[in-house]
Amino acid sequence: MQQPSGIVYSFGPFRYDASQRLLFRNGELVPLVPKAVDTLQVLLDHRGRVVDKAELMKLVWPGTTVEEVGLARNISLLRKALGDEAESGTFIETIPKRGYRFIAAVEVTQGESGEPQAAAPSRETKRPRAAWWVAFGVLLLALGAFIYWQFYMPSRYLPRGSGLAGLAVVPFECLTPEADCADFSRGLNELLVADLAKLRGVLVVSPTTVRRHQRAGMSMGLMGRLLNLDVLVEGTIGQIADGRRIAARLVDVHTGKVIWAETYDQPSTDAAQVQTAVAQAVTAQIGARIEHGTSH
Repeated sequence: MQQPSGIVYSFGPFRYDASQRLLFRNGELVPLVPKAVDTLQVLLDHRGRVVDKAELMKLVWPGTTVEEVGLARNISLLRKALGDEAESGTFIETIPKRGYRFIAAVEVTQGESGEPQAAAPSRETKRPRAAWWVAFGVLLLALGAFIYWQFYMPSRYLPRGSGLAGLAVVPFECLTPEADCADFSRGLNELLVADLAKLRGVLVVSPTTVRRHQRAGMSMGLMGRLLNLDVLVEGTIGQIADGRRIAARLVDVHTGKVIWAETYDQPSTDAAQVQTAVAQAVTAQIGARIEHGTSH
């Protein structure tokens, strides 16, 4: 989507430069994926009024049919980036069954970028600066090699070259404002890890390792490559009239393609029973596909 040239939106400690599609907090760059940036742009352009979900998806994904879960993920990423994860919301307000509204006061300026622009370097300064970037790149490579050796080299106790599938369970994302959803997701995550670890031909990454990469702001796809994983188990937890709707997916790390997906509608009964039933069902489905894949 096209961005207005030279327009800067300021709200709270944030400045969003529309021409560069960059968000800053107190002068520091806040990383955002492209579609989350598009979502922020639409909400800022329509600030103060409710943007229906259908309209928002049409503006963010023009000419494309997408599921509502994609929009919910974008809103979740934006709220995390803005530190706006409280129920009341400081910047983005959820209008139940309708859409979203940007509610913070916004100052719009023209002709200035979100950050001061440095003057164009003279020919004399270009070469030293280029050399500095080369040195910085070498340092990053060395640091990456050290981190890989320190954290990702497998121990001698792990079998290698035996056709085992590397797998990690990503905590299921809550699409419902229920206060106990996060606790339900953690419990389901622990049960899935325990059940999947019992499968033959599977090596499961610990939940603490997954959480460590999430806190570092690393994408799960990159985490999968660093840990030499084959597949990720992910999903969402939503709300239906008489209970919860749990969607689970098995995703190929290398291509990002969905290998298997299923939705489980569970009544609002005992949470532990629901977690156990869903974990067992998901494990059975994944086990069948993992065994089929590792047998070839």
